[in-house]
Amino acid sequence: MASISGVSTSDINGIDGFFTTQGGGVASTTPTISLTGGTFGAISITVTNASSYTNPNYSVQAKVGSTVTVLDSTVVRELDSSSNHIGSLLTFVDSNSSTSQRTVSVKAQEFGSFIESAAATATYTPAFIQNRYIRIRGVTEAGADTSQRIAILNVRFYTGSAGSGIEYPTAALTSNTSNTGIEVSAGQVFNQTYAPWKACDNPALNTWYWSLGTNAANNWWQIHWQSGTYSNKPIIKSMIVKFAIYGDASFFKLEGSDTGSFSGEETDYGVFPIIENTVQTFG
Repeated sequence: MASISGVSTSDINGIDGFFTTQGGGVASTTPTISLTGGTFGAISITVTNASSYTNPNYSVQAKVGSTVTVLDSTVVRELDSSSNHIGSLLTFVDSNSSTSQRTVSVKAQEFGSFIESAAATATYTPAFIQNRYIRIRGVTEAGADTSQRIAILNVRFYTGSAGSGIEYPTAALTSNTSNTGIEVSAGQVFNQTYAPWKACDNPALNTWYWSLGTNAANNWWQIHWQSGTYSNKPIIKSMIVKFAIYGDASFFKLEGSDTGSFSGEETDYGVFPIIENTVQTFG
């Protein structure tokens, strides 16, 4: 029912005296947000005025025109540092095949309130990667370096969406350099049982790269397309990765570099959630 006595039912307070909200009133403050990401549709939203709310929840939706590309139910929410209520960081992956710009809306609602705030909006467009080096780094939910270890059972990169097109590496690895023109490496190698190439060998094998003994600075794995073989850097439009249950990190960051130094010149392509023992497709 859209309205009663000409008053919209989206706000049910005081319609002819029949309805009143109970409890803690309304979320009167519209959220302010900052948005980062876009690679493979991975987005991080920070509610920058989260301190304005008591026990908040946030509803999130993304659209291309009238088409919904992200449902609120797929958005990852974390508790704040006190574990008393939802924190300010909201993350999701927009896997819709459209390459058009999205509009995302965020509304706030406080515990005890039956009415959401007005919506804050922002836009983003899914992007792709084209670098000599792509690095997977273990990070916190906010994207900060961490010594929480990564353990990669399998990872592949593709020139098409959803794992289509040319696959890289183009063959299962038997060493870090067994695929001509491609080299994989890592910041920390505990021993050869968990060598970097084990992340790209036969995916049917129960082998993996594991950053045992890592620190926050060297907690990474990377792939390098060498210029002698790849005069044109491939455009990576999707990736498929499966993390082993032996890792500690809950998020990973994708970084790209054309020099391999990763000393400030690299491109930050966003933070992605790690779901252990699950094949995750991005893009």
